[in-house]
Amino acid sequence: MTKNIKDSTSKILAFSDQEFRSYIFTLQDYLQSKLGKGLTIDEILDIEDPFDSLEPILPEEVYPIMVLAMINDIRSDTVMDALTEGFRKGVIKYKRAKNA
Repeated sequence: MTKNIKDSTSKILAFSDQEFRSYIFTLQDYLQSKLGKGLTIDEILDIEDPFDSLEPILPEEVYPIMVLAMINDIRSDTVMDALTEGFRKGVIKYKRAKNA
């Protein structure tokens, strides 16, 4: 595995916007490598779930955008801005829920 593929949710919560973007790009590179070797996304998810640590943080409406961006290797500023904004909002919501 490449570095930082399975950071814990608690570690991801401390990411800056730039660290989050770098993490997304690292995940994309990893998935694209696996897909390039002929694995399907279902096969990858059967072995491991690289999205597992992000699922509790990202809002429900942003999570599928992230998954599609990962699979299709979309790295546009528009998509990354939406993911980063969702990440920031998700971190706040996640922390509030944990402190409630």
